Amino acid sequence: MKVILVTGLSGSGKTTFIRTLIPFLARFGPVGTVKHTGHHSMELPTGKDTTVMFGAGAAAVAGIDSEKTLITLGSTSLAEALDILAGRGIVTAIVEGYKSSPLPKIVIGDIDLEGCILRNPDPADVIRCLDKFHDYVTIGEILRELGANCRAETGSVTLAASATPLSFGSEGVALSALERALPRIAEAVKDLPGVIGVRAAIQHGTFFGRSDELLIAIAAGKGEAAASALEAAFSRCREELAARGTPL
Repeated sequence: MKVILVTGLSGSGKTTFIRTLIPFLARFGPVGTVKHTGHHSMELPTGKDTTVMFGAGAAAVAGIDSEKTLITLGSTSLAEALDILAGRGIVTAIVEGYKSSPLPKIVIGDIDLEGCILRNPDPADVIRCLDKFHDYVTIGEILRELGANCRAETGSVTLAASATPLSFGSEGVALSALERALPRIAEAVKDLPGVIGVRAAIQHGTFFGRSDELLIAIAAGKGEAAASALEAAFSRCREELAARGTPL
């Protein structure tokens, strides 16, 4: 899921720009949005059942009417909001606000912010620069993609997956090296007996206050082959990092 952060001072025109951008991005698939209301809280309707339930301590409350579902979570984590969008099959998430975020960003107005990729762009400018924005990958996302592709080709498959935290400290070189090696590792594991498909990716959680994670998903004809291939993939990743003096 591509994450496009749009930020700027209050009243700079962020929401107006996002409203214009959404139809352009929708050509590539479903678009989701997240708005950070850092300067004021969002009020829940006083006395309504969902408000009462949330106030009683429910971690999540959903209200469904004839047109939509509104969900209130007891969380302020951007990563958790993005997890929900990714779980809904969103292709592009537009995040409004978060001026201090390390994510690559579009800046509306003249404010000087670190990580600015585009300033006061047209939607067409954003489309041309999509590759410069962050890809948010989840284990559920690569599992769904792998399962759907492999079932379309071969019918029933067995899936195995794991998300392993990575802690390199300041060793950004090691993380980049592993990320570059993942396509080669995936191709090698795919050649193992019984393996139908492999997906491997890095979830850059440090952008969101989490640890980075190594995500690996395997599709195979039998469970034993899937489990064996998953261990082989991690073994190859460990070897890749050990060659650079960094353990997994």
